[in-house]
Amino acid sequence: MLRILALLIFVEICPPSFAQSIVGFWEVKEVKVGSEIKTPVAKWTKVNGDGTYQAGNGWLQNSEGTWRYDKVARSYSSFETNGIVDNYGAFKVSFKDSAMIWEREEDGLPVTVKLERIKKLPRSTGDFLVGIWNLKEVLRNGQSEKSVFDAEGKHYIFIRWDRIYVERTPKGEKATGYWHINGHRPEITFLSHSEQKKEESWNVVVGENELRMTGISD
Repeated sequence: MLRILALLIFVEICPPSFAQSIVGFWEVKEVKVGSEIKTPVAKWTKVNGDGTYQAGNGWLQNSEGTWRYDKVARSYSSFETNGIVDNYGAFKVSFKDSAMIWEREEDGLPVTVKLERIKKLPRSTGDFLVGIWNLKEVLRNGQSEKSVFDAEGKHYIFIRWDRIYVERTPKGEKATGYWHINGHRPEITFLSHSEQKKEESWNVVVGENELRMTGISD
């Protein structure tokens, strides 16, 4: 009985190290800067036990480097291998329920990042957009204009992974350009290769089989 009690006391006073708790695959669920929410889309980071990390948005990895944990300050620092140096310093680390919380100050404002463990890469809006989309309906003020806009059913748009789009117009002509997805909002912009065509911006709601675009530009 005495040995069991001693073991319980040992476990209680020797919890798992914070450094080991940080290791894992995490998705950023919320970023709060001051009183504003500025959460990036599908942001993730993979903190490895060998002192390295990778990070990205959706299926795109856009960062890698090394990390360090200060057990005295209970702070986490990352060092980008090939990118902009982070001059804001380390994040103070804490845990609440199943979430990891990072906190620090940036330009005089408190910044809080909430992360949760994941098992696979989250998909961003841009990941769902890639593919061929046939025109199903055109609505203006709630009224259908598809029969006028695309009477012969020729229109489609092919959104490619390499940030090029290919469009077949209702006249059967081919148009191409670049597409850009906003990193914080479900907003896509098309930049035509033709100098005569102005850029277009749309709010998007996209799933596996349907894409709804609402115009926000002239």
